[in-house]
Amino acid sequence: MPTRDDIWWALANTKVLLAPRRRLETFGTTVISYHLIAEKMDAANAISIREGQVHAERPQLLTPAFFHKLLLEGFGEDGQRFAEWLQEHAQDLAFLKYGFRFRREAARETTVHDSLANVAARVREDVKQRGEPLTAVIQGVDDTWEVCLLKFMTDTIRKAAPGHVSEMKRGRLLELLDGIPRGVRADVERDFETVGNDRAKLKALANKLREQEVFEAYEDRFFALVRRISEAG
Repeated sequence: MPTRDDIWWALANTKVLLAPRRRLETFGTTVISYHLIAEKMDAANAISIREGQVHAERPQLLTPAFFHKLLLEGFGEDGQRFAEWLQEHAQDLAFLKYGFRFRREAARETTVHDSLANVAARVREDVKQRGEPLTAVIQGVDDTWEVCLLKFMTDTIRKAAPGHVSEMKRGRLLELLDGIPRGVRADVERDFETVGNDRAKLKALANKLREQEVFEAYEDRFFALVRRISEAG
């Protein structure tokens, strides 16, 4: 279990040697391949190279009501005033929720014996030559390489977010329809259409409606779906 100092060391020593040339998708999942290079601590000139993939999920647009509730629960009068301002300007703002996942067991590790600088230069040049737009080369810390990978992904998301917001604005997804952003309504519609008779998907839909503070708007339709699935056995 890494200590706080271990984590801070990993964050401070994460370097992106080659960033993906393509931005994360706005309306779909993006798969980023990574090569993470780190010097092993227990051997001289032993360099680990880990290769794998990170799946960055489609950014989810959140409702103003979600943040309104968050502010009211976590803050006092200042939060209330800001929540009111938020409601007035909701159509000009966008709050996005991001998620990403990677499987540790899917990462491949090799060890080479050379200097860190030489290995980093070779891997970076090899990836550049292949011209893969969604591949990154990262230098990090061996024992806490996952922290380095998470740091890389959070920075990648932070850089992509303004472009995602602009694209959603162009698609009019931030426009409010009865207080709910058009993009959230489209997302909910997709979930209703894909539930079928899958109870797990039904539960996920219920969780999303509650999280987004829109359950009341879809309550009749949701319970009609519950009845249909129950009758289908």
